[in-house]
Amino acid sequence: MDDLIDIARRKERLIARCAAQRENIAVAFRELQKPIMIADRALAAARFLRAHPVLVVAIVAAVVGFRRRNLLLVLAARGLAIWRMWRAVTAWAEGMGLDFRRHRRLGKS
Repeated sequence: MDDLIDIARRKERLIARCAAQRENIAVAFRELQKPIMIADRALAAARFLRAHPVLVVAIVAAVVGFRRRNLLLVLAARGLAIWRMWRAVTAWAEGMGLDFRRHRRLGKS
């Protein structure tokens, strides 16, 4: 009878130990989740660039061509500012009941 009690106690200790180990694994996985996501994004970007070598050549040529005066950064900043302004204007216009896209299509036909 004492053997069965010892076995039951050992089983309880093993179950508790397994639960603690599962919790430790879960904590370790949560800590690694962000670095794994970053690595996954980097691999996806590398695969994209490998699939589009012409784009890589164009980017390198642009960087080399505009290297001296940081013109590339200036042009990118201006392009971003213009794009953001266009989005703000179109959102405002849609709020006023105007639709630039519809008018542009009608003008082309």
